[in-house]
Amino acid sequence: MNSVENNDKLFMQRALELALKGKGQVEPNPLVGCVIVRQGKIIGEGWHQKYGEAHAEQNAIESIQDKSLLPGSTAYVTLEPCAHYGKTPPCCDLMVTQKVGRVIVCNVDPNPLVNGKGIRRMKAAGIQVETGLLAREGRKMNEEFFKRMEKKKANTAV
Repeated sequence: MNSVENNDKLFMQRALELALKGKGQVEPNPLVGCVIVRQGKIIGEGWHQKYGEAHAEQNAIESIQDKSLLPGSTAYVTLEPCAHYGKTPPCCDLMVTQKVGRVIVCNVDPNPLVNGKGIRRMKAAGIQVETGLLAREGRKMNEEFFKRMEKKKANTAV
């Protein structure tokens, strides 16, 4: 394993740690953490803190003092950035407008409103997207959310 892969794992592990800070506050939504890195240094961190409020990606971006560092940065997100309007706007669009260069996603969001759409939109905008880093840990953290979404998907299948 090279140093880039090691760093990627360390940054995703930090995002998973941040996500846990939302436990008991965000349900029925999943726990999500986000770490934004520029040139090997963390420049922003966030997590989904409370149901109905800003998601992890928005909180991480808002934590960055110098927004000029965002273009070309790497975001480590524990769950695929959302692709729909709910109580908040789509986080995948935020990644695009802030010109994040690379997004590493722990788990694809099984919610039928997202489920790959966020990834496709970011890729279409030229963002390099990778999935599956520490996926087992991310899924375990949001086990109930995954079960609920997969059951919902199975019940709506034709």
